[in-house]
Amino acid sequence: MEKVEFFFDPICPWAWISSRWVVELVDQGALEVTWRFISLRELNADKDYAISFPPRYPEIHGLGHRLLRVAALARQEGGNEAVARFYSAAGQEIHTNANRETYLNGASIGPILRTAGLPEAMEKAMEEELYDSTIKAETELALSRAGRDVGTPIISLSNYEDVSFFGPVMSSIPRGDDALRLFEAYKTLASFPGFAEVKRSLRFPPTFL
Repeated sequence: MEKVEFFFDPICPWAWISSRWVVELVDQGALEVTWRFISLRELNADKDYAISFPPRYPEIHGLGHRLLRVAALARQEGGNEAVARFYSAAGQEIHTNANRETYLNGASIGPILRTAGLPEAMEKAMEEELYDSTIKAETELALSRAGRDVGTPIISLSNYEDVSFFGPVMSSIPRGDDALRLFEAYKTLASFPGFAEVKRSLRFPPTFL
């Protein structure tokens, strides 16, 4: 059984697509996944948002960070499986259901927590900085493995001497045999110790179905 660690920020649509590929592989019995945190707000803390990003990105990355605080509490209370449920519910609502603006405008995440089977009282963690040390530590761990000029997701493969990659970044979710074929290619790249990067900047708009 392959084992991976998947570092995510719940606000990132590209990480959401990659995470659903990983869940597809879990459902097919191809791997086990441990869900870990990487904060885009923390990753970009030394950047001038006014210069480096389009408008609203401080709020967007801020929402992702605040959701990670809830994920940290979910892990504390219910372990990896609770994080998986929370991320699935948050990603479905924010990305697949296209309701990001609702939560950027301050709506309660109660519906997300209910869908995840978690207490609605966990919403209070969004404003609690005590979880930031965990988020920062895991962000730093991800960057120490994959390099600092990366984003989310980062995936670590334990069967390949802890090789970690940024990505894959995909516009749609591989399903069935496509998911397995991509994972086999991913493992092949990981098997070469000197391999570092394959990239193109062209991207199609993300689709989440």
